[in-house]
Amino acid sequence: MGIEINGNSGRPAHEAIEAGKSQTTAAPAGNSAQAAAGSKTAAAGGDKLQLSNQAAQLQALEAEIANLPVVDTQRVQDVQRTLATGSFQVEPVRVADKLLTFEAGLGRAP
Repeated sequence: MGIEINGNSGRPAHEAIEAGKSQTTAAPAGNSAQAAAGSKTAAAGGDKLQLSNQAAQLQALEAEIANLPVVDTQRVQDVQRTLATGSFQVEPVRVADKLLTFEAGLGRAP
């Protein structure tokens, strides 16, 4: 889930700097230190990116998932063997339990 950022949204550089200055000067008085730091950063042309804890966790999970195999080959072979031998058994109670668990999970908001 990478995001690629190119350019400065199509605005010429001087317009981007002026927009940054106007946004930092319009900050409330209590944030004057932040406004000063922001105008220095905008004037110098440097950008700052700070990820939230959730974003950092998502990046770690994404990296972990990328290392997992796409297909569990052992599971696929087991299913193929079961189907080939005709020994596949449907357990209605287990299927119903799994279905109810799945449906219950859909109702919960994370």
